[in-house]
Amino acid sequence: MDLKEAIYGRRSVRRYNDKPISDIDISEIMEAACWAPSAVNLQPWYFVVCRSSESMKKLSRIMDGSIFGLKKVLNNRFKSHPEVINETVDFVKSLGGAKVCILTFLQQEHYDEELAAVESAAAAMQNIVLTAYSKGISSCWLTAPLHVENELREAFAPGKGRLIAAITLGYSDAETKAPKRKEGRVTVI
Repeated sequence: MDLKEAIYGRRSVRRYNDKPISDIDISEIMEAACWAPSAVNLQPWYFVVCRSSESMKKLSRIMDGSIFGLKKVLNNRFKSHPEVINETVDFVKSLGGAKVCILTFLQQEHYDEELAAVESAAAAMQNIVLTAYSKGISSCWLTAPLHVENELREAFAPGKGRLIAAITLGYSDAETKAPKRKEGRVTVI
């Protein structure tokens, strides 16, 4: 698979089947994450790969607490599409049946250039979703966990920095299509 195919073909998937992801695939996905570019070579990411049934249950219990804050955001964004709100809330509660969820934190609690650290971690997350897609593994990048950031950090990464986002991984159990691209996002001068 070439890079363009991965970039244009990857979709956010919110429903997964029961097929497990191999140790080799997880290892290669996480290795690709660690090869992301980073500001002044900080490599500021810290990943927690939840894949045991125990860690996924613990994650789901904590994620259930994010629903209140998430609903406020969704109601503002999708008030005329209640089905999207319900679908998203259901996904966050169940993580779509994903077999793996990667929590991305910053390695340290403080960076002089925190935005650069966040951007670097986001680049690593892009490597995760593209590498997973190249292996036939679907993903969804979630910011809903930010509503329960402190609880997730305490449970999964005490002493580490802020939570950036989470990514679910699994084999798709749903057909997805590309959303329409918004215009007016690029100016060439």
